[in-house]
Amino acid sequence: MRLSCFLHQSACCGVWLLMVIWTTAYATADTLQVAQTAGALRSLAVVPVQDRSGQLVGSYSASHALVIGVSTYTGGWPNLPGVQADIRAVQEILHEQGFQVTTVLDPTKAQMDAAFETFISAYGGNKDHRLLVYFAGHGHTLRPQYGGNPLGYLVPRDAPNPNHDSNDFKRLALSMQRIEEYALTIDAKHVLFLFDSCFSGSLFALSRAVPEHISYKTAQPVRQFITSGDEQEQVPDKSIFRQQFIAALRGEADTNGDGYVTGTELGEFLQNRVVNYSREAQHPQYGKIRHPQLDKGDFVFRVAAPGTSPHASVTSTSAPLETERRQLEAEKQQLAAERRLLAERQHLTEERRALETERQRLATERQQPGRASRQSTPDTARLAPPSRTGAAGDRTVFYDAPAHPARPAGQK
Repeated sequence: MRLSCFLHQSACCGVWLLMVIWTTAYATADTLQVAQTAGALRSLAVVPVQDRSGQLVGSYSASHALVIGVSTYTGGWPNLPGVQADIRAVQEILHEQGFQVTTVLDPTKAQMDAAFETFISAYGGNKDHRLLVYFAGHGHTLRPQYGGNPLGYLVPRDAPNPNHDSNDFKRLALSMQRIEEYALTIDAKHVLFLFDSCFSGSLFALSRAVPEHISYKTAQPVRQFITSGDEQEQVPDKSIFRQQFIAALRGEADTNGDGYVTGTELGEFLQNRVVNYSREAQHPQYGKIRHPQLDKGDFVFRVAAPGTSPHASVTSTSAPLETERRQLEAEKQQLAAERRLLAERQHLTEERRALETERQRLATERQQPGRASRQSTPDTARLAPPSRTGAAGDRTVFYDAPAHPARPAGQK
């Protein structure tokens, strides 16, 4: 009886302990899922683009940036320790602009290729996304042996100095031709490439056009490029280009005061400022890709009026979408709670079956000693020696004498 009660109490305690562990695990998983979902929603801030009359001409459903910095080189190039601070500053301003930033530091050629391909695969498939690529590191230009346009290269960590090994350099550096291929594989309408390095800009058509106001043309597809210097120029480790890029997105490049900075405005601003502050040692280039279907639109940043956030009006514009997201989150949490209750019921059912099986086993064990006792009675009776009852209740027990061989006469 005590054994049965002990097993029953132990089983009940086990059920309770398993329920506590299981419920805690589900709560932890739900907390992580909600945190991850909240982070993803923050990266999906809608950015409306309006013309001067307030008419909506387009919007970005999400903003993503790939930021690559190379400060340490292994192939004979001088290191660029200032790149690390530049990357942190660029990350900060892009976060302020609502971008989700993917950062890659000191990549090899293979790692740089993988970074581009992964980024494009993850975010380049939506036409309403806004994509930005920022590179800080060495750049170089090579002229073809038999004539033709010079070709610019981004220099990853493991690319050798072309003055020592030009063949290996071309194999391990990332050419602008490859960048053009990446640009053409992206489905997003607007993509902006910024290179804080110097090389030839033959990939794109140099622009000298006066920036236009936001209009329906702004929403058309575009691939824009800005470099911090021209061929044969050297970019200082303390980047003037990065400093002025941040100033531009803080509103200084909004030359017409419409609350936006377009890619064209940004290029013109950087060209003027960097040339001035570098004392004409750097001449940034900017323009659009040489492609008839990808040179019509303009990349757009939303800048803040004094004392306001760049996304002050985004909240009211996207309020219905935010409400729908909250409702969706509430439904997800309700579904998770229902799943937990269902799992709890299933778990308790299994525990009841286990307890019933244990009770049946104990009942069987209690019946087995009785059967063994009854079965032993005939053997006991058979083994007891015969006895006779004498006077006054005395009992004499007779044992069968063992058989002995006959002894010869005269022997005892």
